Amino acid sequence: MFEHIKKRIIKGLIEEITCLDATGIELVGHNYISQRENQPLIHHGLNKDYMPSGYTVDTFSDDSSIVGEYSAEKGYFDYSGTKEAPVYSKINKDIAHALGHKGESDPEKIYLISNQEENPSFRSKFNSTQIGQEHADRLIIIDARELAKGVYEQSITNPTVADFYKQYFPAFSQNMDNYEYFGKLPNSCEGHVKADEIIGVISNHFESGNAVCILYGVSGSGKTQSAIDFVRRNNGVFPNYIWIGGEDWNSDSSLCSVQRSRGGAPVNVAGLFNAEKSILVIDNYTAGLEESNFEELRAGFEKGGVVLVTSQISVPQSSVYLSIPQLSIDSAFALLGETAQSASDLCKEFISRCRFSPLILSMTKKLCHDQGIDKEIIYREILDDPELVDDSSGASIVKKILTGLPDSSLSALKQIANSGKNYHDIEFLRHFIGALKCNSLQKLSILAPENTTGVLRLHDLISIAAQDGVDSSSIIASIEDYISLKSGDMTPSVLRQIHLCSDIIYDEHLRRGGSRDIDWLHYSLLQLEGDKKIALHEELFDIDFNKSDSLPKIKSVIDAKEIHSYTITDNNARKDYYAVCANRYNELLKDGVPEDIQLELLHHAGKSLRRSGKYAEALESFNQLLELKPSWHATYGQIAHLGTQNGVDRDVKDAGEQAMRVLLGFIQDELFSVPLRVSLAALARLRSYKEIVREINDQQELVKKLADVISISALEGLDQFYEAFVSFTSMFGYKHSRTCVSIAESIPELIAIPPNQVENKQWVSACEALTNSSVAAGRESNERLAKLLIDSALSFANEISDSKHLRSYDARCVAKTYNIGHQPNKALIAITKVPDEDVNHWLLYEKSKAYLELGKGHYEEALASAKECFESARKDQNAQARISIYHDLLSRCYMQLDDHDNSIRELREAIENCSNETYRAELEVKLADITQC
Repeated sequence: MFEHIKKRIIKGLIEEITCLDATGIELVGHNYISQRENQPLIHHGLNKDYMPSGYTVDTFSDDSSIVGEYSAEKGYFDYSGTKEAPVYSKINKDIAHALGHKGESDPEKIYLISNQEENPSFRSKFNSTQIGQEHADRLIIIDARELAKGVYEQSITNPTVADFYKQYFPAFSQNMDNYEYFGKLPNSCEGHVKADEIIGVISNHFESGNAVCILYGVSGSGKTQSAIDFVRRNNGVFPNYIWIGGEDWNSDSSLCSVQRSRGGAPVNVAGLFNAEKSILVIDNYTAGLEESNFEELRAGFEKGGVVLVTSQISVPQSSVYLSIPQLSIDSAFALLGETAQSASDLCKEFISRCRFSPLILSMTKKLCHDQGIDKEIIYREILDDPELVDDSSGASIVKKILTGLPDSSLSALKQIANSGKNYHDIEFLRHFIGALKCNSLQKLSILAPENTTGVLRLHDLISIAAQDGVDSSSIIASIEDYISLKSGDMTPSVLRQIHLCSDIIYDEHLRRGGSRDIDWLHYSLLQLEGDKKIALHEELFDIDFNKSDSLPKIKSVIDAKEIHSYTITDNNARKDYYAVCANRYNELLKDGVPEDIQLELLHHAGKSLRRSGKYAEALESFNQLLELKPSWHATYGQIAHLGTQNGVDRDVKDAGEQAMRVLLGFIQDELFSVPLRVSLAALARLRSYKEIVREINDQQELVKKLADVISISALEGLDQFYEAFVSFTSMFGYKHSRTCVSIAESIPELIAIPPNQVENKQWVSACEALTNSSVAAGRESNERLAKLLIDSALSFANEISDSKHLRSYDARCVAKTYNIGHQPNKALIAITKVPDEDVNHWLLYEKSKAYLELGKGHYEEALASAKECFESARKDQNAQARISIYHDLLSRCYMQLDDHDNSIRELREAIENCSNETYRAELEVKLADITQC
């Protein structure tokens, strides 16, 4: 499992631990200590009614050498007193309680476990206290973060232990069951029973010669779960699978242009499917289809690929449609938690009426188990009501079952259903209905993780059954409140919820009318792409603001101004525009605006000053911002960006390098503490700081963490992905090729994306990143992946080289791709599109390689270009660290011309000037081979 997946699971587990009540933390904590100490311990923290009890410590060993105390109190890690003499009253109380347990001799170990996360400064402050120093050898303090790591590690080494923890953490339970597909294949519903009979029918459909299977049936009949089972059952038959939602694809448009609608990135479905034998699943499609709709997948069908669609509708007499069969009696018994031998006649009748809907059976079992309701009562209530059993959709039965929920859970469920939206960001849901209610609905499997990371879904049938009437006003108000609580900071959670509810946000924006004060709805719509955003920014960018205006107004107008700046094509005019913006922001800062607005103005004043070429003033603005908010990661990112600008003074460059080091320190200490967009921007700029890159190349763990940033950004669908990806592969592709390959393997959707689904300005980055990754895959002997990557890179190279004129950097990138893709003639054509005065050694290097690739008859031209390249590189200070590659190129040219003496001489020069140990070893092997000839 990739490390970034593990970290995402642990991050989610931390959030679930913070939702534990006093009883939950007792039970989880006791099990954690018992497993850690590898011995059964005595638990007296709860009475026979599972309520917290006093008079004794919570957990202890037989000899009382180990004691555990648990707390669900907020502020557990907060102190009173002063910074110099802090007093941790709650912790001190627990320590005193533990010390008093054994009498004459103190316990050897005291565990203090809290469901809260400790503050970054807690350890140093607590260790300075007298009690902290006195009992340092016996104290083991476990906060939510450390407990999550421990629970995870114990779970992956012992399935029985994992089963215990799954009772308390529903999202963790599903992630552990499905971690190998995390972020891609949807999770199975809890308690799901694999129905071999349904998988067999689907398999027979394909074996009969059909390339497309549209599995249809009513909502809740098990179509999605069957599709998941089919993919897993055949993971050894098909090298690849692609999963998209029905709403992601309009059958009138190409499958190449699918844009995931639930916060994910674009997916080149056709490119992925046609590249190798694959399963394509389109879940919950809402219109009629025929095999002719998949004509663009013909190449994939010829390789043995298949398409599986789930739908609630059918087209009569169509050979590609397959009605989902009912569960077998045995599978229905298993799903309900019954057996044929022990089941009552009432149970058997219930199954005969309800096995058309696995959802009804699983909900019945789950509700009875969690709420302590007798199953026979539910069976009788449903069977005795003809209106329920006669409803073929199952909605009436589900509605009846839901009445068994606690009032608070049912109310929360209705709140979601009445919003008219069944997909939501998990963090937003905790705000919308409350963390404990959200957790409760997850435990009941009513809210389940979607295949887009961080999104929970409510099953359509449950939503219909719970719905009193659609009214989006409540959720719109909650979204506005959520954005306000974040002060408009577009975290992944906020962005995801905005995208998930973009249609109802826009409808509410129109309903309120354009004459109102600018609010958070305006700001939300500016985060979207397309016509809505363009139309809105044109309305807002030239609006003025003053010190009495609200934060949403100021943020919206500033964002609109930034969007408008991209429409100014003349560079000087754009600089002048930024200078005007900076002046306006600085004027307002002098008017005594509130701190949250000061932060916004300083941030954008700094950016505008940088963009208008006033680098010293920009640094001053960012430094003022750090004084107000020293922990704001984005500010360090802006300073690091500032230090990469051409022509900046030494002090600005140094400040940029220092800011980059601080930001990397944050990432190294806690990856998820830094917003992904800030981390990506830092990675994109990192290669300008060559000394830092050299240091990082020797830190494998930090390289892996930076790779996690790339992979996670792909799961989140962030548009900065390619800039960071190319930077990473350029810096670390040679020494850490295995890590680069792991990134490519973890995000096949983005690798196969066509150029028309990527912004033009990202084409060069995409081309070079894919090319570098192909080289890394080849170095790791993964020829299949190397070919897929270079083929994708070539599609970008073709688009870029269509231009009549190319910048030197762009041409070098394209030529490199063509050379590796064995199309040297195209490389030479691209190079000719660069003006002579802009041709540099980087470009000449690829020109020489292109002539070498063309073969016999072109070696003299290769040598001439290599010599010109070397002379140019020798005069460039920035090329000295890589001068060995130019000697190596000359050696290769001489070798092709049978000039062994000069070839050996140049190779020895390459070795002597090489600072990279891995590359030097390769050169030494090559020299040994030549000298033996």
